[in-house]
Amino acid sequence: MSQVVEWNANRGAASRIAEVWSFREVIKNFVSQDLKVKYRRSTLGFVWSLLNPLLQMTVISIVFSLLFRMETGYALYVLSGILPWSFFATSMDGCAMSIVSAESMIRRQYFPKLVFPLSFVLQNLITFVLSLTVLMITLGPLPFVGLKFSAALLILPLSFVCIVSVAIGLGAIVAVITVFFRDVQHLITVFLSAWFYLTPVIYPLEKMPHRYQYFFKLNPMFGIIEMFHRPIYYATLPTMLEMTSAILVAAVSLTVGLYVFWRYEDSLIFAL
Repeated sequence: MSQVVEWNANRGAASRIAEVWSFREVIKNFVSQDLKVKYRRSTLGFVWSLLNPLLQMTVISIVFSLLFRMETGYALYVLSGILPWSFFATSMDGCAMSIVSAESMIRRQYFPKLVFPLSFVLQNLITFVLSLTVLMITLGPLPFVGLKFSAALLILPLSFVCIVSVAIGLGAIVAVITVFFRDVQHLITVFLSAWFYLTPVIYPLEKMPHRYQYFFKLNPMFGIIEMFHRPIYYATLPTMLEMTSAILVAAVSLTVGLYVFWRYEDSLIFAL
């Protein structure tokens, strides 16, 4: 056993990625099964994925518009921030317990452990893409929303790649940590709530005092969220600084996350 573990630990990234790819049908089945279970016995089904951000957008828009006199179309700003953040936060919660929840399956049959957090991220990605597309098509033409279908929207595929990379990277890390320290699952929710309010998701950075704006830009998620705010709300491309920040954060998160996960992957079974 020790020889097998040592050999697995020395495998390169290309070998491990190829192994995960060979289990793509398993991942597909996991994602399909999770989506069916999620909406099973639900009358509205997928509609709930639209209602949740829609209700959040409505409440936040009304409160901020009344208290802070936000401009017309602020609802679109909230929507373009809430949806990507919800995808990120839900992925973190799901990834945290992905390995622990699959303990019995892992003990019965061999799987590359990355299959489990990856399945959660892909499941949430499908909901995220469908929700954003449907809400933009249905709400976009409304006068009070003010969505402009500009060429800037063509940057959204890169926006998705960045936020998915961050979700996979950080999700892989929290999946490993939770196996060794189960209390982490409770701390993640608290941490994500604090991180949400420290990120310009529902309030424009321009509304903050100028002396504080620099510190908000240091937030790793700032550039990621702006990759959605800029094309959807402002109908412009992200600034070079925002785009560079988003790509850099995505690359570092994915690289470090996979390194940490694969570093401890073969020892996870002994901690379950």
